[in-house]
Amino acid sequence: MSLSRRKMAAMLPAAALNALAQEKPTLAAKTYAFDALPVRTSANGATKSRSVFDGVTTRGQRLTAHITELAPGQAPHAPQRQKHEEIIILREGTLEVTLNGETSTIGPGSIIYSPFENLTGWRNVGTSVAQYYVISIEERQG
Repeated sequence: MSLSRRKMAAMLPAAALNALAQEKPTLAAKTYAFDALPVRTSANGATKSRSVFDGVTTRGQRLTAHITELAPGQAPHAPQRQKHEEIIILREGTLEVTLNGETSTIGPGSIIYSPFENLTGWRNVGTSVAQYYVISIEERQG
């Protein structure tokens, strides 16, 4: 079988994602106590994040989860197109959410689902810290 440079170039992103997935551990059954999760604070102190896990499921999908506390008036990043699917569950606070150019405001208990490559962003428009859980799922590898 002969591969052209064009076909090789088209295959490189998939190969890179596959290599990344192979470097991550396979997730096993486990509990994660909130108080035991390491806290990372942003340079400006406006965001605290706790990584829960980052690994590969037994079915080959990369699965990550983290918990974020976002100060009033702050956004974790400008709206962007993620290379994965994301589920965000708002525990407390108020977020202004932009999905593909449409904006809505959500409160505690609300859920955001953002499919692959959709333009997604959010900002804390409340007067208190917003705490939310993020679960991201990447395409099955291999």
